[in-house]
Amino acid sequence: MAVALAGMAADRDYYLKQAQLYQREAEYYEKEASRYDKEAEYYNKQAQKHLRDAEYYTKRKNYDRAKSCQQSARNNTDKVQGYTHKASNARDKAATYLRKAESALRKAK
Repeated sequence: MAVALAGMAADRDYYLKQAQLYQREAEYYEKEASRYDKEAEYYNKQAQKHLRDAEYYTKRKNYDRAKSCQQSARNNTDKVQGYTHKASNARDKAATYLRKAESALRKAK
């Protein structure tokens, strides 16, 4: 009987540790998503700046410079999309780890 209880306690400890591990992983991926969101926000602001610059140079008939600014804006927009996608993937991973943590906690009971 005592051996069975010790085995149950060991199983419980294992699942509690697993739940903690999964929770830390989820927190990590949430922080990653937040960092990616900040990067996307930065590049979005840069794209807006380049578009304003392009408008400025177009008014002054400096079309080569305006075209260069528009290209920079497109490049920044591509980066925004990339970082937004990375943030979404990180959130998906965080959600997966939270589900795993919940499952481990249920098994620990």
